[in-house]
Amino acid sequence: MRSLLIGFPWGEHVPDGRLFAISMVAFTGCVLWLSLAAWRHRRNLRAVPVRIHVAGTRGKSTTTRLIAAGLRAGGRQVLAKVTGSEPRLILPDGSEEIWPRRGPASVGEQKRLFARAARLGADAVLVECMAIRPELVWASEAHLIQASTAVITNARADHFEEIGETSEAAAAALRWVVPGAGRLIVSNEAASPALRSVAAARGSAVTVVDTAGLDPLGANRALALAVCAAHEVPPAVAGPAMNTAKADPGSFREYRVTIGGKRVRFANAFACNDVDSLALLWPTVDRNSTPVVLLNARRDRPLRTRRFLEFLAARTPDSVLFITGDPLALRLARAAGFMPGSVRRLRARTAEAALGELAAPAPSDGVIWGLGNFQGMGARLTDELAGSTC
Repeated sequence: MRSLLIGFPWGEHVPDGRLFAISMVAFTGCVLWLSLAAWRHRRNLRAVPVRIHVAGTRGKSTTTRLIAAGLRAGGRQVLAKVTGSEPRLILPDGSEEIWPRRGPASVGEQKRLFARAARLGADAVLVECMAIRPELVWASEAHLIQASTAVITNARADHFEEIGETSEAAAAALRWVVPGAGRLIVSNEAASPALRSVAAARGSAVTVVDTAGLDPLGANRALALAVCAAHEVPPAVAGPAMNTAKADPGSFREYRVTIGGKRVRFANAFACNDVDSLALLWPTVDRNSTPVVLLNARRDRPLRTRRFLEFLAARTPDSVLFITGDPLALRLARAAGFMPGSVRRLRARTAEAALGELAAPAPSDGVIWGLGNFQGMGARLTDELAGSTC
């Protein structure tokens, strides 16, 4: 402490006893400030009787939006936050605003959410789980949300760098979202014996929703209807309201656009970040010719990039592959089995130019896929396509 004071006129002459006293006052001040912050957050939590924590590998944002719409139709004052493709706050009247961040994303921002909910008089808060590492999932649930209901959409292999490369690893991380003495609503895909055991140990009732054979949106809707029914909003009320819910900016959509006089289809799957989910989407897009694929590769997700490339290399007919983002993906593509002539670096920097570059090798009425990551070029292309005639 004394060394920090050197340079001040009085720094070298402060007695040790006074330095100790200053340190203790500063420490006590910090403890009091943190205690006050914790007390305020607990008060805000108590002000919201229904707290729903939505977790899983895919479909969290869509499921959160559907639940919010259904509960609003049932008379609830719902505040919801989604953090998938873009962080947004969904207000009790259904309107949306951008969720502001003061730096990188952090689970600590849930405190601001509940403070806002208390000010608005919301009686229900929906929170999309934004934690990845198991210890952060636990901290988020145990200290920041303390959910009355947890929802798990699925447990697929993703975020390999943080939690491992198997679906079992994803399931092990997600078990920490199970609340104590609450309710767990989970798809049958994610309802493993281990998860049921954790729920039983924590005294939470389990509802398993059969989503087998449903497309991704159908599975999300089935879960949302079950959550609404558990909160006394029947499907006859919640279902029609869900039909009016806004789609997440990154939700999967097929666009039909004309680029340079050529009619093509763009399958926007930038927000589909795991191969298992992509495998469900791939057959839904009619393709009679060689697809063109743009892989928007994240530098911090090389294992995810490798999985995508291995998936694409195994498809027939072979893809014409463009890569943007992480330059390492070019080398990983060759390792996955792509021939050098079938892999290209996307040279365009604007969305309009990128569409022209991607459409050039595509046949008329051919398919262009956008994969890998929503941010950056994925978001720019999504905005460009949203303004196109579909």
